Amino acid sequence: MNIRHKVFWTIASFTALRLATAGSFELALDEGYYWVWSRHLSLSYYDHPPMVALTIWLTTLFGESELFVRLGSVLGAAVSSWILFRLTVRLSGDEKAGLAAVWIANLTLIFCAGGLIVSPDTPLVPLYLLALLLFLDATEREDRALLRWCAAGAAVGLAMLSKYTAVFFFPGAFLYLFLTPRRRYWLLRPHPYLAALAAFIVFSPVIIWNAQHDWVSFAFQGRHGLAASDESGLKHFLDFIGMQAAAYSIGLFFFLAAGALRLVKDGFATHVHPEDKEPHLFLFAFALPTLGFFTLNAFRATVEGNWPILGFLPLLAQAGMMAGKWDASRARPLWRGAIALAALLVIFLHVQVVDPVIPHPKRFEISRRIYGWTQLAAAIDEERKTFDAAFVIGDRFQTATLMAFYTRPHLMPYMVGPGNATRFIYQPQPDTQTGKNAFYLAELSRDESARLAGVFEKVEKAREIEIVRRGELIRRFALYRCYNYRNGLNGL
Repeated sequence: MNIRHKVFWTIASFTALRLATAGSFELALDEGYYWVWSRHLSLSYYDHPPMVALTIWLTTLFGESELFVRLGSVLGAAVSSWILFRLTVRLSGDEKAGLAAVWIANLTLIFCAGGLIVSPDTPLVPLYLLALLLFLDATEREDRALLRWCAAGAAVGLAMLSKYTAVFFFPGAFLYLFLTPRRRYWLLRPHPYLAALAAFIVFSPVIIWNAQHDWVSFAFQGRHGLAASDESGLKHFLDFIGMQAAAYSIGLFFFLAAGALRLVKDGFATHVHPEDKEPHLFLFAFALPTLGFFTLNAFRATVEGNWPILGFLPLLAQAGMMAGKWDASRARPLWRGAIALAALLVIFLHVQVVDPVIPHPKRFEISRRIYGWTQLAAAIDEERKTFDAAFVIGDRFQTATLMAFYTRPHLMPYMVGPGNATRFIYQPQPDTQTGKNAFYLAELSRDESARLAGVFEKVEKAREIEIVRRGELIRRFALYRCYNYRNGLNGL
């Protein structure tokens, strides 16, 4: 087989594995939330822009099982792999480097998890990679220049419609043009600025929605991502590094870090020909803003594992370009050991999400996020045979939306307190349900049923439900019947 055939079969094999796995376990916490979005399409939402909702809406046109909810993730990982191959080849001129980049990406835990779980990163990663490829093409071609630049800008806008972190594209693009002598002239031409305008035109639905809702989403993300913590900055930073190491399959993480150092060395070395520096400067420019921001922020706040992913995408291309050198150097045993460990972790992930048969520390158990929801929904549906309820109230928004997904017919989801006016801003508010019955489902440690007594005629416990997996008690829930809603749920 030639290299492209190998790339095709590599992507096809990982895609087949994900298709076989994605429909074999229950939805994770936020997946139910995004599924509810897909039933109420909007210009934007409290937490994120709308692209994940549109993705789920499209894939669930063909079915409503877990597989169809996640189908966008499976296909997105395949598309991302192909674009990463194209980008790496474009930068290096070496298809073997592109193949290596595809393998490395698909052996990282974060990429594999992203190919199984639907999230805003599902459309973000392929669209951002597409924007990188189109931008690189625009900087190198003079023919149909305006069209090429605007196409790149539109791709950035679509990535921003997926997740706000795509805005880091702009400092990366400026940095590349500024650092690269042969490309610097573009800064004096209108094309990059028209491309930026195209990006914001595509992104404008989110701006319009925020303007209509007191900028609530921008404010939330600012608090969520930037709020300082009282804990030690060093502890936060070490947690951040540990989380990134785990997300990028431990051994591979350190080779990605080595690749980042090599980018700096080759991109700014005085003895390297300026044209030979360009690929390194490109990857450096797009890695630095995202990784630099989140690394610095990690000294003052919690940074979740997937937030810096856009900064790692250039490092995956760099690792593909360096894979052959690592395999032929004294680092070969470490490199092959890192690959072997990553492959084992990928197998572990796909086995454990379906059935946790491999012994491991309980603090890494993910059953709490992906198991028990069908059992809870079955209990609600059983109660519905003798109790007519129109909606379900969860102890948190994820519980409510997962019950909305798994109950048949679907119940309208709400939560206790004012979060309905933000988390569920797109659907009728609770007071439209006046006079109707509801269920309240809460983990025993989060039970706030006493607060509901003031907004219903009567609240009574229907049953307790234990979620047990392989003999281990995971959680205990209480299910309540709530009679005749009187109004005021948002005020609790």
